[in-house]
Amino acid sequence: MTMETLRTMAPKEGIQHGSQKFPLECYINEYSEVFPIHYHQHWHDEVELISVEKGPFTVTIHSKQVALDSSCFYLVPSKAVHGLIQGAKSVQRYLVFNPSMLRLSFYDKLLGSILDNLYDTNLNIIPVRNNDTEDYRECKECFDYIFKNYKEKDDSIRLLIKAKLIVILTNLYRQGIFNQVEISSSFEKERTQKLKDLIIWIQDHHSGPLSIEDAAAKMDFSQEYFCRFFKKATGMSFTEYVNDYRLEQASGDIERGEKSISDIAADHGFDNDSYFFRLFKKKYGTTPLKYRKRKS
Repeated sequence: MTMETLRTMAPKEGIQHGSQKFPLECYINEYSEVFPIHYHQHWHDEVELISVEKGPFTVTIHSKQVALDSSCFYLVPSKAVHGLIQGAKSVQRYLVFNPSMLRLSFYDKLLGSILDNLYDTNLNIIPVRNNDTEDYRECKECFDYIFKNYKEKDDSIRLLIKAKLIVILTNLYRQGIFNQVEISSSFEKERTQKLKDLIIWIQDHHSGPLSIEDAAAKMDFSQEYFCRFFKKATGMSFTEYVNDYRLEQASGDIERGEKSISDIAADHGFDNDSYFFRLFKKKYGTTPLKYRKRKS
């Protein structure tokens, strides 16, 4: 079974996970390089359930970094702004789904409460690690079944997938994943929305000059406060984030091989070829030309 890679997930996702009839998709990310890689802050309407098969792995959410290791589940609520830092030689699997697919026509109080929690971006989700419990083993078995069969069109298999997804969520609930809740203040909610708007602004304008001064003004922060806030929220400085996003976009054009490396660098905001080459090699461990040959 061929699975899409996590690289298809954009910083602000506009793609559809699964179909309208069956809004569930699975992804796998196997990272064999010797250096870590960042996935930019992004959000989506769907819930994201992450199974860390092999660490290290870090989720940045609520301006905090959550360190995860092998044999661990972590849940990202709908519309929560989050980023991912994949450690060297690590493997993760992702189950992305719309919770509405699990709603029952006859209301169940507990299931309703669990599904409502999946839409609560104020939740301080705690990781569920392998503590050798029956709940964890059952979660893993159900997760494996969904991954094996999620592309099947048979209605009976799809119903089983929904049932197993409910089993996973129920067991995670019993493990206490929803127990710790932080109520965000209106100020914190406003900051989160401003961060979302800033991410869109970076994406839309990454090919031109982007300054800390302009970014801070857009969020109505002082430059000093903005630098601290952005670093805490994303795990990267503003300049690191912008350059990393530009490199991600440039790497896609390099793979397609339709333009010269210099033109691609200029298209994505780099007006100095040597600076672009240096950053690219630092991120990907090779030169742009060798990267193109390797991907072709």
